[in-house]
Formats: sequence, C-alpha cells, structure tokens
Amino acid sequence: MSAVDGLFTVNDVIIAAFRKSGVLGLGQTLDGSDVLDGQNDLSDMLAQWNVKTWLVFERLDTGFVSDGRFTPYTVGPGGNFSLTPRPDRIEAAYLRILSSTPGQPVDQPLRIIPSREEYSNIALKQLVAFPKGVFYDTASPTGNLFVYPWPQGALYETHIITKNSFPLVLPLTLDLSTLPFETRAAMKFTLARRLRNGYGKKADPELNALAKDALETMRNSHVQVPELKMPSAIMGRSKYNIYGDTTY
Repeated sequence: MSAVDGLFTVNDVIIAAFRKSGVLGLGQTLDGSDVLDGQNDLSDMLAQWNVKTWLVFERLDTGFVSDGRFTPYTVGPGGNFSLTPRPDRIEAAYLRILSSTPGQPVDQPLRIIPSREEYSNIALKQLVAFPKGVFYDTASPTGNLFVYPWPQGALYETHIITKNSFPLVLPLTLDLSTLPFETRAAMKFTLARRLRNGYGKKADPELNALAKDALETMRNSHVQVPELKMPSAIMGRSKYNIYGDTTY
C-alpha cells in the first residue's frame, strides 16, 4: 500500500512489479527511466486488457436522443456518445421510445450489424422508420454509429452497451483502489512478467504461473456470457437471396 493509507497508486504497482520481476532488489530504488518504462508497459498492458471482454469489469450504458440526422453518430471523446477512450466494439444496443408512459419507458433491442460489408448490402440507407439495427464503424479517434432505419428526431433514444475501460493515462499518483480488488495481483504479476522480459531476464515459471492464475481469477470474476440465440433466418423457413445477401 501507499504511504497514504487506503490508496493503491500507479507508483505502487510499478514498484511491486519491478520487485516481483527480480529486476529491483531489496533496498534498491528505481531511477526515472525505469519508472517511465514501468508506466509505458503498464499503459500498453491495460490498453490490451480493454479489448478483452473477459477481463473488463463493467459494462456502460450510454444514450443519445435522436436528432433527425442522416449521418452517423460519433462515439468517443467529445462525441455524441462521449466515451474515453473510444470503444473498440459495441456489446449490445437498444432503442428507448420516449413517447411511452412517463416513468415506464419501453425499450426495443437493436440488432448489431457486424461488418461494413453487411451494412453495405442495405439498399436504402437513408430510410426513416422505426430502427431495427446499428452498425459501428471503429474509426479513430471517434467511431461512427450508423442506425438503420434512421429514427425521427426527439422520438427515440439510442442506447449502446460498451465495456468500461482501464485508465491509460497513468500519473504515478493516480489512485487505482476503486478498481476491483482482484485486478491488483493481475496488474503486479503480469507487469512483472513484461518487465522481466524487457530487462533481458529469462522466463520465470513461478512468476508466469502467478500471472496466469491472477488473469484467470479476473476472467472468472468479470466474464458475462449471454445466452446463445440462433438467427431467425435459420430457425424459420426463410429463403436466402444469394444476390442481395438477404432472406425473404
């Protein structure tokens, strides 16, 4: 723990990781370049964790009221869906009908269109009607959310479910104690394994095992597996149109 009671800071993670890696001995201190290496490696590691659904500890629900546009909504820092950093994918989406009974909103699930190729097959992309699905284009620095059909302004609120993110800007005094407790061991042991490799030391089987166990503990705690559902085209008696990639 930090000298400040109750805090668990980036500096604590870096020092603990260097010691567990065997790079830093008892009584030794880190110089500035070593600390910077630790910060950069920790940021890189957390950025990779952010795209691994089974390691992220929370899902965020973000909504935006339709404004009658025919252009995509922006998703990311300062966007219509203001999320930092820009999410790499959408886990789920739904539409809230604002004209429903006050205090009892009615929500309609939206299908996630999985690829640009599939979205390209839609013939009338500027159709205005009750929305059925969304396509998320992972542009950077802000992504683009296409709704199909486009909703009328002020009548609906589009909601997207995304993974929460580990912080990527890591000043040494940043308090990490608000993160789930099981992430501490994973950060320390996994960073230690990276540092050991970066400082030219051979792999340590015991350290690797500790890092693996910590990551598996995180996965068991955080993973959420939705119930498998078969596409309606497979379950029903629809026919497939090979020219339009559609069913009828």
